[in-house]
Amino acid sequence: MEKIKLFLRNTLFRLLRFAGILLVIYVSMVFYLALTERRNAFPRAIYHKEANEAIQGKARPLTCTLEDGVALDGFSMGNENDPILLYYPEADEDAAQFLAQVETLPGIHIVTFNYRGSAQNKGTPSEENFESDAKQIFECATQVNGKAPQYLAGRGMGAISAINQSNGHQDVILIDPILDIADAIAQKYKALYPRFLIRTQFKADSNKLSNPTARLSVIYDKKAVEQQAKASVTAVTSKEEYFRNGQTLATILLQVISKNLSP
Repeated sequence: MEKIKLFLRNTLFRLLRFAGILLVIYVSMVFYLALTERRNAFPRAIYHKEANEAIQGKARPLTCTLEDGVALDGFSMGNENDPILLYYPEADEDAAQFLAQVETLPGIHIVTFNYRGSAQNKGTPSEENFESDAKQIFECATQVNGKAPQYLAGRGMGAISAINQSNGHQDVILIDPILDIADAIAQKYKALYPRFLIRTQFKADSNKLSNPTARLSVIYDKKAVEQQAKASVTAVTSKEEYFRNGQTLATILLQVISKNLSP
C-alpha cells in the first residue's frame, strides 16, 4: 500500500513539474509575442530585386516626402492623363511586385508607394504613423497629374488604408483584404496570443464598411488566404466579389474597373 502511495505521489509531482514547465514555456511565448507585436502588426517589405528589374523602362520613379521628412519611393505606370488607381500594398510587399504582376492596365494610370521602413525607405512603421502616412500618400498621388485618384486599391492590410482614405468619390478595390489587424494577429497565433492581449487597434472605418458611398469590390487573389479574406469582409454590407480562377490579376482588375464604369 505504501509503495502505491509513493508511486502516485511521485507521479503527481512529475505531472505538476511537467505542467509547470509547459506553463513557463507558454508564458514566455506570450511575452515574446507581446514584445514583437508591432513588428508582427506592421512588418517591413524587403526590397524585391526581380520585381524592380522587371518594371525598369515601364514604370516611372516617384518620391513622396512626408511631413516629418521621410521620403517614400514609389512608381507610376501608364498614361499620366488617364484616371489614377492608387495602390496601397500589403505591409510586407514591395510595391514593385504589384506592378510586375499586373504589367499594365489600359486606360488606367497606376500610382503606388512603398511604406515607411519598407523596401529601401527609411523610418519605422507603427500604428501612430501608418494612417497619417496613408493620407499623405493619397495627397502625393493627387499631385502626379493634379487629379485625385479615381480608384483606391489595397492588398492585405493595405485594404484598410484604401477604405479609410476613400471619401465617396473613389471606387474601392480590396485584394485579399485584412480589415482589422488585431483579428489577423489573433487568427494567426490563436491561443498562443489571445485577442484580449493585442494592443494594436488599426482597422478599417466601420462606418465606411456599413454605409459605403462608392462601389466596393473584393478580389480573392491567393487561395491560401481566401477564407481569411472572406471572413474579413463579412461585415461589409454592399460589395461585389471576384475570384481569379486561373485568370491574371490584371484581367480581374479590368473587369472590376469596366463594370464600375457602367451606369
